[in-house]
Amino acid sequence: MAIFTASFMQVFKFGGASVKDANAVKNVAEVLKKFATGETIVVISAMGKTTNGLEELVNAYFNKTGGTESVLRKIKEYHFTIIKELFPVKNHSIYNDVENTFVEINWMIEEEPVSNYNQVYDQIVSVGELLSTKIISAYLNETGIKNKWMDARGIIQTDNTYREGKVDYELSEELVKTQLLPAIKQNKIVVTQGFIGGTSENFTTTLGREGSDYTAALLAYFTNAESVTIWKDVPGVLNADPKWFKNTKKIDELTYHEAIEFTY
Repeated sequence: MAIFTASFMQVFKFGGASVKDANAVKNVAEVLKKFATGETIVVISAMGKTTNGLEELVNAYFNKTGGTESVLRKIKEYHFTIIKELFPVKNHSIYNDVENTFVEINWMIEEEPVSNYNQVYDQIVSVGELLSTKIISAYLNETGIKNKWMDARGIIQTDNTYREGKVDYELSEELVKTQLLPAIKQNKIVVTQGFIGGTSENFTTTLGREGSDYTAALLAYFTNAESVTIWKDVPGVLNADPKWFKNTKKIDELTYHEAIEFTY
């Protein structure tokens, strides 16, 4: 049974394309200023194509094909380019926070792979969401949008099925009640990660590709939120993917069944 809260609760989810660069992050701040009118859970994916880059890193590391340093350097440079534009003052704590997050990846790839591929995958690929949420949470606080960063791995609990973690609904709901809701009451806005969860042994799991929408739906259910809004980098539902087709047209109204067909 979902937890019922007395006040207005909403869940906003921002995908990778919606946080792909500094301007996109600034746009997230503007969206929250305008539309985060109640208590708001903000679920964020990895920035841009970071997940793809981390997958490349996992393959190079696990299969010992070389190139791990260059792949990791590219991912790191991408994030620090965004940080430098958002935080011109170089002594801001986000620089050390993100640097330390990359150090954790360095420690992982310096050791020989000792577990199976899927477990290695989850420990490394999940870092993308940690990076994006740390950067965005810090920027929001910097611009006057008070929020609390929370680690989804301490809220969304799963079994040990790596890359397709099966959510323990009862335990996750209890953790939302004891951890997330008090943070929401105190801060109004909580920023957390989509796509990732944690096990009872404190290993990281992922919920399957594109799992951030699933995270948003879970948190909405557990908190009895009034709405889930999936913010995109397009003006609405289009008749084709604008990345592949020119002159796409926005569809202003869809029936429920038409929406299902589009999704399919």
